Amino acid sequence: MSNQYSVEFINKSSNSGNVAIFQKAPDQKARNIFSLAWFSKFVNPNVHETFRWNIDYSFVWSDTGEVKPGVIFEGGEEIPANLQSANTITLDYNGGYLFGPTSFTGQAGSLYIDESGNVPLKQAAVGIGMSNAGTFVQAAQPNLHIEFIPHPSYWIVFGNYEEGEILDIEQISDAVELVFEPNIYSVVATLQQNNTWTVS
Repeated sequence: MSNQYSVEFINKSSNSGNVAIFQKAPDQKARNIFSLAWFSKFVNPNVHETFRWNIDYSFVWSDTGEVKPGVIFEGGEEIPANLQSANTITLDYNGGYLFGPTSFTGQAGSLYIDESGNVPLKQAAVGIGMSNAGTFVQAAQPNLHIEFIPHPSYWIVFGNYEEGEILDIEQISDAVELVFEPNIYSVVATLQQNNTWTVS
């Protein structure tokens, strides 16, 4: 079992809204990978909210239709993944999307999705998750081999973000990174009265 991470959010601003946590990955824009609003919770002023997770990976898909910012990733299927022993899965389509069994191929430390020739073009989202929620997706395509190299960074933002929402992270300018130093598994993120962030 991996260590549990936590973020305590404190809303000292005068605004109500959704606090969301999302992940970023290296080179994700060049690889057409979208971040999801991984966790999201509506929070009023002067309220504390805590998010907790483990670094337990999974494969995910959702029958989203077009994959673009604002679309909600929900439903579908989630299959546990393991970077050392179950890092590969096949996405197929037989009138509905479905994952095949997991296997181990390629490099340990990467996650791979092989999309069969039956998969319709760009009518679903497929990707990986962590701690039972999707984190990164891209549009499903036939005969495509996708590699995810999980080295995520964690970010928090306050606004109007629904859990599972596909994000355009290039347009999010007011997020702050949640940095976990070695052997530190909890941080406190405070939205101050002037709408700036402190993380400790």
